[in-house]
Amino acid sequence: MGPLAAAAVLLLASTARASEPGTPPGPLALAEERYSRYRRTLDPADLAASEAAVAKGLHASPGDFRLRKFRLRLLLPHHRFEELAREAAALKVEGPDDAELDGALGDALFEVGRYPEAFAAYDRFVAAKPCTASFSRAALAKDAVGDLEGALAAMDLAANAALPADLEGYAWCRARAARILLKLNRYEEAEGRLVEALLRVPNHAPALAAAAEIAARKGLWEPATRLAERSFGFLPEFSVATALVDYRHAMGDAAGEERAKSTVETLEALLPAGERTVHRLLALYLAEHGDARRAVEMTSRELENRKDIGGYDAYAWCLYRAGRARDAAEPMAKALATGTIDPVFEFHAGAIARAAGDRRAALAHLTRALEIDPRFHVLFADEARRMKKEME
Repeated sequence: MGPLAAAAVLLLASTARASEPGTPPGPLALAEERYSRYRRTLDPADLAASEAAVAKGLHASPGDFRLRKFRLRLLLPHHRFEELAREAAALKVEGPDDAELDGALGDALFEVGRYPEAFAAYDRFVAAKPCTASFSRAALAKDAVGDLEGALAAMDLAANAALPADLEGYAWCRARAARILLKLNRYEEAEGRLVEALLRVPNHAPALAAAAEIAARKGLWEPATRLAERSFGFLPEFSVATALVDYRHAMGDAAGEERAKSTVETLEALLPAGERTVHRLLALYLAEHGDARRAVEMTSRELENRKDIGGYDAYAWCLYRAGRARDAAEPMAKALATGTIDPVFEFHAGAIARAAGDRRAALAHLTRALEIDPRFHVLFADEARRMKKEME
């Protein structure tokens, strides 16, 4: 689950009435219950059960506004972004004062790379309803265009706006703020945000994963692997599983690396058949571990419907790993076109330029990656230094 999909958890808050004692929950309450469980487990069966409850409710009451609004969040895990945009726009006509629908519309537009329209929708959301959900989206928008200080301020506003009972929302915002601070190379502040998150929610998986990454960047391998494994135990995120492969490799633990790879293979086998052909994180993993041709096919197919900066970066990197650096130059430029500040993107751009024979651009991008954060990745940071030294 990526940051925007996770942020959607903060959007479209339930408006269902509690069921009367002794009565079975209605379709909306049941859908919310199973979706909440899906967020904790990532079990496709929970997502399917939530969808089934919504379908049953809509069969009985096709025009139910609250059920149709709730259904929007079920479209994100399936990457049905165009449908999400259409449905959110249609609901907005019926409920023009419902600001949360601007957030849903912005999510769909953001994911397909229609950034000006997405940012306008987020601006409407913030103006009409300043809250955790709207501020967190403003932060994601600012991050995408390289305004890291603005993104940090907005994410802190999002955390401070969280209701007392919304411990998960508060912790999520603190964990995202930590990620932004890492791009600013402000590690102590990032760690402080994570402490705040974990004090509220001790088992918060995203905060534990970020803490693991910080430990790994510092070469603290045992704490890094323990934190990552603890995070994965609470929420089996693909990104954490692949990070564990890198951590075990970097620490020279061959047996542990093989176990981590087996976990990734298990997660791949559990993916719905359709997702195996467009899964971005799986593609990036395959590009690093011997199946770059398949990775290129996956990222190319994803770009047909999802033209965001992350998609262009993934496609470019998979092309590079497949030995097609010259073909990678154009999508890499598109990945950087919004002005986003990301040392991994800069490293990718530098490696691609180097392989394509553009020494000047390669040095500029590699230097930039290391300036943003000299410890930006447990493997790529050392590779960036090596490449840069060879060209100087």
